[in-house]
Formats: sequence, structure tokens, C-alpha cells
Amino acid sequence: GRDLFNPGWLAARLQGFGAIAPVDIQATLTEFTVSACVDCVNRYGKDSLSLIVCGGGALNTFLMQRLQAGLPSVPVTSSTAHGLPALQVEATAFAWLARKTLRRETGNLASVTGARGARVLGAIYPA
Repeated sequence: GRDLFNPGWLAARLQGFGAIAPVDIQATLTEFTVSACVDCVNRYGKDSLSLIVCGGGALNTFLMQRLQAGLPSVPVTSSTAHGLPALQVEATAFAWLARKTLRRETGNLASVTGARGARVLGAIYPA
């Protein structure tokens, strides 16, 4: 994420290389992103039927093309194609979490989070 991959991280990596065209830097960063995504799908999602991309990356046609090239047997689509606008996924997730909390419904998977059981996530504090 941004905490690791940020302008300072990039500047440190580029030291000593001299002048590099911005287009080359952007292409390299895109390929780095694609490589990481493809590696994760191949390592942890071998049986994946599709890859649904959300966030700003879903609007990057070059990134989407490169992901599809890296995963030729897996359809790569934007969450927008599935009814959830790519730039609204985080807001939708928080709305879903809030709804679960208001209804006092559990919202975790203990097998994933390591919790001792199902838990209501968050709390409501009236003003």
C-alpha cells in the first residue's frame, strides 16, 4: 500500500540511475503491480474463476490489459461490470459494516481473523 510504496520509496529506488523518462517509470511501476497481482493469483487463487478489479486501477486500461495478459485463462473485469462502481467499493464496504453493526449482526470470519468466534464489528455511540 501507500505506506510502503510512496514517492519517498520511489525516489530511493531511482537514486543513481540518472534521468529516466516519466513514461518509463510509470510503465515499470505498472508492470511491478501486474507481476505482484499475477503472482498472488497464481499462488493463492489457482482455482479462481475471475479477477474483479476495483479502485483507481480498474480505470487504467493499460493495467487491465496487462493483468489479462498475465492471467490469460482468468477473465479480468472491473467491479463496475458487476454493478459496483470501481471508485465506490470502499464506501460501500463501510456502509455494509455500519449496517451489520446497527443490526447487531456479526461481520467477521473467525477462520480468517483469528478471533475466538463471530463478533459484531464496531460500535455506535450516540452524541
